[in-house]
Amino acid sequence: MITIRLIDRQSADSDDPLGRDWWGFDPDATPEQLWANNRGDWSLDAKRIAAERWAALSYQGRVVLVAELDGPDHEILPDNSAGKSKKALIGRPLPTAHPIHQALAGTPVRPARGITYDPDPETYDPDSEGTEAAAGDGPTQEWDAPSATGQGLQMDPEARRAIEDAAQERLMRHYRERGWTVTDTRQGHPYDAIAVRGDERVYLEAKGTQSRGDSVIVTRNEVDHARRHPGLCVMGVWSGMRFKDGELDPEAGHFRTLAFNPDDHDLRPRDFDWTLPDAAE
Repeated sequence: MITIRLIDRQSADSDDPLGRDWWGFDPDATPEQLWANNRGDWSLDAKRIAAERWAALSYQGRVVLVAELDGPDHEILPDNSAGKSKKALIGRPLPTAHPIHQALAGTPVRPARGITYDPDPETYDPDSEGTEAAAGDGPTQEWDAPSATGQGLQMDPEARRAIEDAAQERLMRHYRERGWTVTDTRQGHPYDAIAVRGDERVYLEAKGTQSRGDSVIVTRNEVDHARRHPGLCVMGVWSGMRFKDGELDPEAGHFRTLAFNPDDHDLRPRDFDWTLPDAAE
């Protein structure tokens, strides 16, 4: 988790790279305004951004906002007067009912200045069988666990990365074995790969989950891209994934590909949960 410590509201420079009028903490700002005015410009490491899923804004030693980041995506800002470029995070504030928000909002942050990279919030209780936050009184929340029907949150960053990478490799291999030329495009694009064969081109999106895989989490950018390219997007879903002796078992679970044409009635906002249609390749 990236933690950004805010000071009192400050007027932005006239040439502010994000076009802001102000930055810092404003008690009258909405969560969306607070996030938009403080997501950059910061000296951030691209590899560290890619490894994090959550960002917290803190003020006077306590968390005031929690946001979910869009994977490895970030915005590179124009060089400043010192000739150095900085970055802005891409994501959105979590609703107050979200278990991660409930776990972090109002909690103290460790004494430090500026930006730190901290452990993810520990809201997952392995004994809860993937159904509830460990805080106990929070709303029911799906976690990515074998007992869940659909893909949920994976709190372990190492496990999440292993699952995502394995699902992507399996999808790309699936197409390469069928004569397609596949290019990995997951950095900076709302799709994971492009497959080309002759005059044909399809956009590939991979999802891996330890759950039964009745639904998967898709971002707004992924949905928007699929809607702009109807009939050209394919989702590869590897469900029932399992770890064996600390490694993913290549024989476990079920892999399928299907057309990614998300309709509103199939989407449940989180970003979105996409309920998979019955027909699958």
